[in-house]
Amino acid sequence: MIHTPDRWLSKAGLASRGEVLEWIAEGRLSLGGRPIPPERAVSSPHSTPGKMVLPPFCLDGIRLVPPQPLLLGLNKPRGVLVTRTDPGGRPVIGDLPALRPWINAGFGSIRPLGRLDQASAGLILLTNFPELFSDFLDPSSQTLRTYRVQISPFLKESERTLFFEGRGGEAPGYGRIEVFPERKSLRSEWIHVRLAEGKNREIRNFLAWYGYRVLHLIRTSFGPYQLENLSPGEIIDLTGRAGEAGVRWVAWSGFP
Repeated sequence: MIHTPDRWLSKAGLASRGEVLEWIAEGRLSLGGRPIPPERAVSSPHSTPGKMVLPPFCLDGIRLVPPQPLLLGLNKPRGVLVTRTDPGGRPVIGDLPALRPWINAGFGSIRPLGRLDQASAGLILLTNFPELFSDFLDPSSQTLRTYRVQISPFLKESERTLFFEGRGGEAPGYGRIEVFPERKSLRSEWIHVRLAEGKNREIRNFLAWYGYRVLHLIRTSFGPYQLENLSPGEIIDLTGRAGEAGVRWVAWSGFP
C-alpha cells in the first residue's frame, strides 16, 4: 500500500490531511529520523485489505500509533459551530465539556460527518475515521435525515398537499423533501422535514422559497441513528453500531 504522509495519517484516524501538511511545514513530522516532504510516497508492504499497518511516522520525535475506532452521536446545541476551533472565538463543539474526555483519551482526530449551521441544533455524528463513511454520506446513498422545524407563518392550505407528497423541493431546485405537520402554537407551527440530499442550508432555503421563516431547526435523525432523548451537549457512544451505516472498521496497527 502506497500513500503520501497526509493520506496515511488521515486514513489512520490520527489527523486531518490539512493538519498533517501543517506538521510537515513546521518540520514536526519525520520518518526514519528525517523530516519528510509532503509529496513523498510512503509504502507499507505489511498492509492488506482489511488490515492496515501504519508506517513508522513520528511527530516531535514520538511514534504515532493508530487509535481505536470511534463513532459518537452529539446533540449539538444551538449557537455552537461544528468545528474544533474558530479564529473569531465563537463557541465550537470542541469546547463542549462532554467531548473533551474523548478528545483527551487518545482517539486521534475526531471529526464531524457533515455539518449543521450555527443556528441549528440536533444530531451530529463524529468519528476519527471519516473516510470509512464516504458511501454513507454520498448523496447517491439516499441516507435519510429528519428534522423538527419551527416555522412562521403557518403552512398554507394551498401548499400542504405539495409538501406532504414530497414535491415541494422541485421548484427551488432540490430533490424530494417530505413535510409533515406536528402542532401549531400561537404564531408559529412545528413541522417534521425528511430529506436525503442534505445540501448546505437546504431546509432554510427551501422554506424561504415559499415564504416561511425558520425559527428553530433540530436534526432528529441521520440514517439509522436517532437523537432520542439526548440533552443539548450530551454525547452517546455509537462505535458498536457503525455497521448500521454500512461501515466495517479496519484493523490498524503500528509498523512492526
